[in-house]
Amino acid sequence: MMKLIDRTLNRVTMYRLVLYYTGGLVGITFLLGFARLVPEDPTALTFSFVLVLGTCWVTNRLFTEFLRVPANTESFTITALILTLILPPVTSADGAGVAGLLLASFIAIASKFLLAIGRKHVFNPVAIGAVIAALVLNRPATWWVGGNLTLLPVVLLGGMMVTRKVQRFDMIGAYVLANLVATLLTTPLDMVGMGIEQTFLYSPLLFAGFAMLTEPLTAAHGKWSRLVFGAIVGALSSPNVHIGSLYPTPEMAFLAGNLFAYAVSPKGRFKLTLLRIEKMAAGCYDYVFQPDQKLAFQAGQYLDWTLDVTNPDNRGNRRPFTIASAPSEKEVRLGVKFYHEPSTFKASLSSMQPGDVIFGSQIAGSFTLPKDPTEKLAFIAGGIGITPFRSMIQELVNRGEPRSIVMLYGNNRLADVAYSEIFHHARHHLGLRIVYAVAEPEAPGYDVHEGYIDEDLIRREIPDWTERTFYISGPHAMVVRFQQALRQLGVPRSRIRLDYFPGFA
Repeated sequence: MMKLIDRTLNRVTMYRLVLYYTGGLVGITFLLGFARLVPEDPTALTFSFVLVLGTCWVTNRLFTEFLRVPANTESFTITALILTLILPPVTSADGAGVAGLLLASFIAIASKFLLAIGRKHVFNPVAIGAVIAALVLNRPATWWVGGNLTLLPVVLLGGMMVTRKVQRFDMIGAYVLANLVATLLTTPLDMVGMGIEQTFLYSPLLFAGFAMLTEPLTAAHGKWSRLVFGAIVGALSSPNVHIGSLYPTPEMAFLAGNLFAYAVSPKGRFKLTLLRIEKMAAGCYDYVFQPDQKLAFQAGQYLDWTLDVTNPDNRGNRRPFTIASAPSEKEVRLGVKFYHEPSTFKASLSSMQPGDVIFGSQIAGSFTLPKDPTEKLAFIAGGIGITPFRSMIQELVNRGEPRSIVMLYGNNRLADVAYSEIFHHARHHLGLRIVYAVAEPEAPGYDVHEGYIDEDLIRREIPDWTERTFYISGPHAMVVRFQQALRQLGVPRSRIRLDYFPGFA
């Protein structure tokens, strides 16, 4: 069952998964409304969704045309769906209700463009839209989707799939735990049971966490900062928590958490102009860009890349990719492997010409070199998963900083090996030890291991594996397989680093 779920999740980006999740909740509520199994009126729900979606579309189109930036259709659609799920459904006869939906929708989309300090989003769009509608028109969010027991199984199942996709169980855990602790501390002893029941069955806690806390552009991404971020939002979302006479609503709690996330996160939205395309291996190319401003990142981190794609498929027009260049390089590199029948994003990327533009944002990722230069490392890469290691090793070359690194790099053929010149240079000047594992070796004389990377190869080529910290990057199945293999070898979980970036891409 888990393998089936993983295969399903691997086919879609997080943005598309959240689109299915929230869209499914709206659709199911619509059907259950006709059967009178939920209190929501399907007519009012339909009217509200069409109104919200239309307002979000128009607002998004106006800003993207005026600012000349690519439109992300999934982004504004998800915003519209979440607003529909938390604001009370209305009919056309409810003038105040219609005004509330219009204002919340407009503010939510406009905030993505106007409340972007240092070219970085500050507030969760849904949260700021709902807060403004409540303050200005007294039309607060009711979070009706969170108080409906009939919808709870769908909220849980879809939410767990989203969390699994983005690998943010720690952040969700901190969020739920902080909310529970705050509730217990502020609830009379004789009402604790009722308080817990209310928290998990009749509150927005779970839906808000799954659908909004995981939104990457306004969340914290560092290992510890995302735990603090989750705890802030969770604690302030507890119904009995107050600051003086102010009792924060869940959407207010998100705004407070967003301010913290903004303070601790990298800033910037970048316009990158294509300079040239370099072939690095069979089907593997480096797109070399000139950024409009310097990117402040660490070797191994990734960037969300947004491209103007006509009729994007289910992977969307925004994708997270590792920055293949080193921080000390002036140009920015995107290393891409093209396969048969590529996604619409990669098809559009393949048609780019020098002078064309792509946009980048949200530098993130903790798959970076340790600060201690004496720490012994082992890199395991598969295919295009070599890009973060290219960034790291090039940065060490540029610094002239030798480190104890053994790298196992697996491919199907020798022609698939990328960046070999950089690794050859690092081998002779920094002492990098590299072993190429090739399933189908073609040229004798190459220092290669015939076959795939396995436990025996790790034991043979890294005899001091018990002393090293392992970094693994490559296809998801490969990363999971080697994580399990290393655990069986006795490598502590704390010394296994996985290259994973969620991205609502």
